[in-house]
Amino acid sequence: MKIKFLKIFFVINFLFISSTNAFDIRNINKSNVVSQASYNVNDTNLVDTKNAENLLDNVKNLNEAYSEKEQEIKNKNKNKSQPKYKGAEDIYNYYIESVVFIGNLKKNRVVGMGSGFVIKEKEELKIITNWHVIDDADSLSVWIMPKKMVNEEFLINQIDSYSAKLIKVNKTKDLALLKVEGLPLKIKPVRFGKFNKVRPGQNVFAMGHPHGHLWTFSPGFVSQIRPDYDWRYKGSSHKANVIQTDASINPGNSGGPLFNKDKELIGVNTFTDKGEGLNFAIAVDDVIAFLNEKPKPIKKKKSKYIKKKDKGNTWIKKKKKKTSEKGSIDLSNAKEIDHNKNGVIDAWLIDENNNGIYEIGYVDMNEDGTIEAVAIDKNENNNFEIILIDTNNNGNPDEADIDEDDDGETDVIAYDYNEDGEWDKFENV
Repeated sequence: MKIKFLKIFFVINFLFISSTNAFDIRNINKSNVVSQASYNVNDTNLVDTKNAENLLDNVKNLNEAYSEKEQEIKNKNKNKSQPKYKGAEDIYNYYIESVVFIGNLKKNRVVGMGSGFVIKEKEELKIITNWHVIDDADSLSVWIMPKKMVNEEFLINQIDSYSAKLIKVNKTKDLALLKVEGLPLKIKPVRFGKFNKVRPGQNVFAMGHPHGHLWTFSPGFVSQIRPDYDWRYKGSSHKANVIQTDASINPGNSGGPLFNKDKELIGVNTFTDKGEGLNFAIAVDDVIAFLNEKPKPIKKKKSKYIKKKDKGNTWIKKKKKKTSEKGSIDLSNAKEIDHNKNGVIDAWLIDENNNGIYEIGYVDMNEDGTIEAVAIDKNENNNFEIILIDTNNNGNPDEADIDEDDDGETDVIAYDYNEDGEWDKFENV
């Protein structure tokens, strides 16, 4: 079974475009060259440019394929009457402020996001979300709904957040509990429903931040009940009672609430399966059982870079040949770039035919010692037409930013949610 992992959605467009601290990949070839590299970069993930070349060869068909898919959906739904949900607006108004935006931070920068919701536990306001939303974070920030609707970039850059502390996790059930000091008391904690009362066909309502679209409300139906359901992400396996629903859920909805028509929480939106309307939420009974569990010590992982940062760029080793079994690339002919001008090498540019134009750029976007993006300039006009991105840093490119008309701006974003080498969605920008 192929699962689309609702991993904390990497706010790549935010990183590319918005912040003054953003890493603008398209401009790395305009940065000052620090030095000629004479090293190998080890433990490098994105080293295969074949996928980039193949995708670039077919880039002219991307917009056409995406347009055809849009038309297919329109035709399918053309004669279908839209369902009406009695009381949906009341549910939205009652609980939308109980939903929070969670930022997963590394080195004080938001690298991913997810949803969460406020509960009352031991007479304190706390937050439930998914384990995979907070996994491997250096720190966590929480934003509550602002008085005036803003976009994701403005929220992160201009609106104050709350610092969150991780209390406990249950990785098997993909659940996490956060504590946030100073949450406004006016926020309503959600009321719990009962899993054994959930039936196929019942109305449900999802809330969250799909693809960074803040505080989105999505109605739907219960499609089926799946007790003791197994699912997997890359590197982890999970099991819980789940509710299958056709309510729209996308990356960024992870950790958000699923309500019934009686304003009761019945699930935590968590993952999707390949196909249309195959979305799943962890059942409320598992949430209650999780809250009753005794907290276990939380182990904090440290990267090699953090452990050895006092010694400088220790992931760069003075060797001419590959030495890493995981993936290594010879950058002996590359030019080193300190794009952020902070003393850390974060990009390497390669001029394969020595004509003064860099055709390939390897980028360590968050300066953690691994390469998260590969930029390709196939026609050698000093513009990277395609950028392959490994958003979850597991060695598989799962996002591609494509500049179709070669004007220096992203026109199409392609997503490979389940990382099987086939692009699942094309989105015009």
